[in-house]
Amino acid sequence: MKKFLLVLLASLMLYACEEEKKETLTFTNYNIEKAYEKCNPEKGNCTFINLNYPVAKGKEAVAKKINDSIEQHIIDIVSGFNPDHNPETMEEMVNGFIANYASSREDFPDTDIPWEATVFAEITWEHPKLLSIDFNSYTFTGGAHGYGSNTYMNFNPETGSVYTHDDLFTAAFKDFVEKDFRHKEDIPQDANINSTGMFFENDEFHLPANIGFREDKLILTYNPYEIAAYVEGQKTYEYDLDEVSEYLKIDFSETE
Repeated sequence: MKKFLLVLLASLMLYACEEEKKETLTFTNYNIEKAYEKCNPEKGNCTFINLNYPVAKGKEAVAKKINDSIEQHIIDIVSGFNPDHNPETMEEMVNGFIANYASSREDFPDTDIPWEATVFAEITWEHPKLLSIDFNSYTFTGGAHGYGSNTYMNFNPETGSVYTHDDLFTAAFKDFVEKDFRHKEDIPQDANINSTGMFFENDEFHLPANIGFREDKLILTYNPYEIAAYVEGQKTYEYDLDEVSEYLKIDFSETE
């Protein structure tokens, strides 16, 4: 009897694993919005935070891993300008943003300038081997100007893990991009990479922190301050996947 129960338990576990493999990931959009003293952002002069992002369902363990990574990334985006505030949850971050504004308003009543934090995250490419999400964000917490950026997360939809650049590209990809970058930015191939005013650390070219996929294109984005002064704005470069296929470690022509 005991042996029969063990065999039955093993069979049930195997069945559950097989069912999870068959299950597919789906996504729904989730929105969080909160305003100071319930003001209306559409009427202006209103401090508010608005977050819109995809939430994964299905494949429970994988979905949780993806959702946790997305939420942590949004927390980092909004809280990055306040090193003294380290929220652990989205709710804590949202409430903290409004509370920090209220505190600042009390401390500096003569400079009552509304704050804003918006994050719009969208799936830009969904493939059996890769899920790419673009986080378009803008944060203003006083000062001369706000900060807008596009950041990307690339997930392995089979495991929920976040791909690194090394997971996605061969070492030769950096050389390919640098050559094209110099050409587009009018930097001589044999000159110092910072010879025309760039801010590359240690005078050495590096790939942007944010690389994503959109409609069979590879998007490389240097956000403000990453390699140039704020007035230079964001620098974005696009390549057809066919153009860079030899540098990709994932064969996107295969669907299984």
